[in-house]
Amino acid sequence: EEGVALACHPDDPPLESLRLAARGINSPAAYERLIALDPSPANRIELCLGSIQEMASADVYEVARKWLAEDRIGYIHFRNVRGRVPCYREVFVDEGDIDMVRMMRLLHDGGYDGVLIPDHTPALDCTAPWHAGMAFALGYMRACIQAVERL
Repeated sequence: EEGVALACHPDDPPLESLRLAARGINSPAAYERLIALDPSPANRIELCLGSIQEMASADVYEVARKWLAEDRIGYIHFRNVRGRVPCYREVFVDEGDIDMVRMMRLLHDGGYDGVLIPDHTPALDCTAPWHAGMAFALGYMRACIQAVERL
């Protein structure tokens, strides 16, 4: 009604419980249950690519495609991982199990024009480790955008 939307981030890591606390959004099915509670267009999903990839039974490309088609994505954390819960690790955006150029193509072809945020990028060994890691991720994201727009 007022144009306000909320986007739920998945549990990270996507476990059933963590430190004896139950977790709620640890699978695509859990997201579906959340949306079903209130199917309002204001009830959106924060598509954290790394967290979705970590989920044991999730296909990150199918999840993104489905939520794009349903116009459910509030914003995207553009990050990458290797492995799945419980044995995964965060890596540079170009090193993980997700083909990020393929993902950017999927987002582009699906009409996504929202916010992309680099997230959990490894730090580099330099005087500004966090900033250097973020600069790398942003540059890679920009290159992916340019590649899919030109091809």
